[in-house]
Amino acid sequence: MVKPRLPLVFLILAFAGLQARAQDSELDRIFQDQDLQSLIDRALQLNITAKVLPPGEAPAWNSASSQVTLPGRSVAVRLVGDNLHIDVVFTPYQGEGGDLVLVAQGQVWMAGAQETRYFTTFKSVPVDAGEKVLFFPLGLSPNVGRGDTFTLQIEVEIFPYRELLEKQKASAGE
Repeated sequence: MVKPRLPLVFLILAFAGLQARAQDSELDRIFQDQDLQSLIDRALQLNITAKVLPPGEAPAWNSASSQVTLPGRSVAVRLVGDNLHIDVVFTPYQGEGGDLVLVAQGQVWMAGAQETRYFTTFKSVPVDAGEKVLFFPLGLSPNVGRGDTFTLQIEVEIFPYRELLEKQKASAGE
């Protein structure tokens, strides 16, 4: 018969309680710390909208999302269809003067009847906050004017996260 060691069990429980209290106080310190405010000041929100556009009509398909990131940290978008797989990675960079550059990297797999085609894209574009950047991972068809092709368009807007928070607070206070 094994006797439980009460002091050992007590020490483990006491240590677990101390660790939980240490984490709570650490969280309190982080939220009051200037480091969090600095992160919020640097944070950027990417608003991403993917659309399938038939010629001359409203979008046949539309998907929108928003993600908060830091300059130099990427945001990934994955679009999967029956015969199509698209991965796009958007990375915003911000210079010391506040200038923004958006880097878009795309990978496309298209399954055909006999073969699968793969191609990549890489674009770097200077942008202003709130400016819409259009990305066409499948390119533009030369038949766009004929009215028998669809276009896949990904639209990206970058906003300073701090400004969006302030707008939210102002509209909630009204």
